[in-house]
Amino acid sequence: MKSRSPLLVLLLTALSFAFKDSDLDGVEDSKDRCPGTPILVLVDRYGCPIERPKGRFYLRLGASFVSSGDERRASAITSVAYYYNRFYISATTRYYFYSRLYDSGMGDTTLYGSYRIPLKNLYVIPGLRVRLPTGERPFSDGDVHLTPSAIFDLLFDSFNLFLYAGYTFRSLRRNTYALSVGGGYDITRKTYVSLSYDTAESVTGGGNLNYITLFLLRDITRSLYTTLSYSYGLNRRSVDHSLTVRLGVRF
Repeated sequence: MKSRSPLLVLLLTALSFAFKDSDLDGVEDSKDRCPGTPILVLVDRYGCPIERPKGRFYLRLGASFVSSGDERRASAITSVAYYYNRFYISATTRYYFYSRLYDSGMGDTTLYGSYRIPLKNLYVIPGLRVRLPTGERPFSDGDVHLTPSAIFDLLFDSFNLFLYAGYTFRSLRRNTYALSVGGGYDITRKTYVSLSYDTAESVTGGGNLNYITLFLLRDITRSLYTTLSYSYGLNRRSVDHSLTVRLGVRF
C-alpha cells in the first residue's frame, strides 16, 4: 500500500494540472465557450450563462373606425400587455370620440389571458377573454362576457396556418360561438401579413356574421411596431367595414 501512495499522489497531481477551470464555473477551460463567467452564475455544459426567461411588456395605442349602415363610429384604443414564459395577459379599453348617431362615451374593458404550448411546429394556445361592462350605452350592452378559446397555429419556414375557436357566455343575453381560419406569410423579416375568414353566431339569432379580415404587422425598429386590421362584412347582418390601426412598443 505504501509503495502505491507516491503513484496515487502523482496521478492526482497530473489530473489537477490537466483540469483547468479558471473562472470556477465547473467547466474545463478547453471546453469553456464563455471564459471569465462571474462566480455563482448558473452556466450550461459549455460554460455559458443560462439566461433566465425575462418578461416583456407591451403598450399599444391606436384608433378604430367602423362603418355600418347609417352609423359611422370612431374610437381611441389603449392596451397594455405582459408576456412571460409562455404566459400572456392583456387589458384593453377604448373611448368612442365620434359617432354619427350618438354622443361620445367610454367603451367596455377587455381582459385576456393565454398560455402557449409548443408541439414541434404546432402551437396550441388556450385562452380566456373577459369583457367587463365599463362602458356607457349605446357603446356597451351592460353584459359580462366570458370567452374561453383556443388557437391552433401551424408554422412553416415563412408561412403559417391558424384556426381560432371561441365560445362566449353572457349573463344577460344568449351565448354564441366564433370561428376563424386563415393563413399568414412573412413578406420580409420585418413584415407579416395574414388573411382569414371569420364567422360568429349572432346574439339575436337568425344567422351568422361573416367577415374577411386582412391583418398586417410591420416592425419599425426592434422595439417599435405597428399593426393594421381591416374587416369586410360578407352579409347584411355583418358590420360593413371595420379598420383598426395601432402603434405598439415592446420593452
